Amino acid sequence: MKAKLIEWGARYLPLEIAATACSLAGGLGAAAIGMNAGIIAYAATWAENAGFYGYALAREVRRTVAGAPLTAMVLGPALLTSSRALIAEFGAAEVFDSFIVRPACMYVMPQITGHLALGLVLGKVVADIAFYGLAVAAYEWGKSRR
Repeated sequence: MKAKLIEWGARYLPLEIAATACSLAGGLGAAAIGMNAGIIAYAATWAENAGFYGYALAREVRRTVAGAPLTAMVLGPALLTSSRALIAEFGAAEVFDSFIVRPACMYVMPQITGHLALGLVLGKVVADIAFYGLAVAAYEWGKSRR
């Protein structure tokens, strides 16, 4: 189990660092321009998705091209292959997460804590528990099929 935790940490921690920074930027940015709590929750959620999947797609494309020069002939197929891999790993978890769980957590936790940034981070952590339960299962299932 320790080996699995290390593997998952190496795979997902960089994504989470990018996602957290973007989530805070999106949520705090929406708050700075006077948006309501619901809009702030969705801004934080979708900014987090941009950071998470932006990093994930770049990493997957690098892995797919394996050091080949990034020409149009290489990049197009690599983007398609990489996108399919990400959808297989995260698709089911992401639909449930992005539209229901994460915005709800990011709406409620700032109200519970009375602090926007802390609440957004705590909301993110709570949502991540549900998300990774599904995502890790899909990742492991995909590995078993290779």
